[in-house]
Amino acid sequence: MKPRINIAAAIVMAVISLTGCPEKEKGFAVDAKATRLNETACLLAGRGVSQDSPLSQYTKNRYYESYKSEIVPAWNRFQKPNLDKIKKWWPGFAPKSYNDTVLYPFSGPDIINALVFFPEADLYVLFGLEPPGIIPDPYGMSQEQINSGLNGLKKSLGTIFRVNFFKTESMAVEITDKSFNGITGIMMFFLSTNGYTVLGAEKIVVDGDSKIRPAVAADDKIRWQSPPRSRVPGVEIAFKKPGGRIQRIRYYMLNVIDEALASSSPNFLPYLAGEGRFTTLLKSASYLMHNDNVKFTKIRSFILKNSDYVLQDDSGIPMRYFPASEWKLRFHGIYDQPISLFRNRAQKDLREAFKKQSTGMLPFSYGYDYKINESNLMSAERKK
Repeated sequence: MKPRINIAAAIVMAVISLTGCPEKEKGFAVDAKATRLNETACLLAGRGVSQDSPLSQYTKNRYYESYKSEIVPAWNRFQKPNLDKIKKWWPGFAPKSYNDTVLYPFSGPDIINALVFFPEADLYVLFGLEPPGIIPDPYGMSQEQINSGLNGLKKSLGTIFRVNFFKTESMAVEITDKSFNGITGIMMFFLSTNGYTVLGAEKIVVDGDSKIRPAVAADDKIRWQSPPRSRVPGVEIAFKKPGGRIQRIRYYMLNVIDEALASSSPNFLPYLAGEGRFTTLLKSASYLMHNDNVKFTKIRSFILKNSDYVLQDDSGIPMRYFPASEWKLRFHGIYDQPISLFRNRAQKDLREAFKKQSTGMLPFSYGYDYKINESNLMSAERKK
């Protein structure tokens, strides 16, 4: 059995609306901590809170009204239409079934793309170089402190609103571990904006035995550049959609380059193996797994061995690693060559496959070629 940390002590019903926080589900006792976390997520998403919430008075001030008037229209103008297009297009090409666990390497806080393609998974495992950050808690904060936290969050969301991917180098500057714009805060924003109820959030760590444990205070000081051996910090968030079951996200901070996995995090891949078989999503992955013999060969090999379905743009795993004897490939959109920054990662075989086999243009943005009718997707389904 997979290790679990029970962080959801109550179930709360979500009503999909950007104008108010979800109502409490009748028939369930509401845990105070769960209510507090969900109201925080609603606050971040510009949805307001219930009138009896301690945060209600804050939502009536001038700054919050201004924040809502920017963040909600920005989401509706840039991201919501793109997600709606994916939802409309994907059922015609989605696999008949997929694994209970979705793996999303090099993701940063981008839980929304995992949820739009694979909404019914039990667990989403994400990882990146950014620290989990604090679990936002505006209760007891001054109005000025909350204003500052929301302003930082709004700034960090700017890129993904426009182009549907995070820029790691800018995130290193913009995302801090002391405000609402940490990884945890951004994921809570995404969940609430998309109508999910946040049920719980806890700091976790993968220990030397490749087991999940509750984090300790010292784990907040770990950075990927110089981590202690065999201790990988993370955060787990429990959530649910209206009328649905509890689902979970686990995000971890670590460097998965071969040398770092061997020297600092030899416990991480064994932990991942313990989570079972995967459906893997890759997007805007910086072509890290394109080297044949060095750099990111361990994580590439792990994905290929432990995944039954892979959905990716051309920045993921090169096509040559998916032999026709083992994988059924499908191609969607258009592919000619990578953007100029990664021009040396062009794949001739992938270009030919798209020319001959593409199912047509993608009506949505995905990856670095983010303009409509310029993106590409390749799916790889393991043959039985």
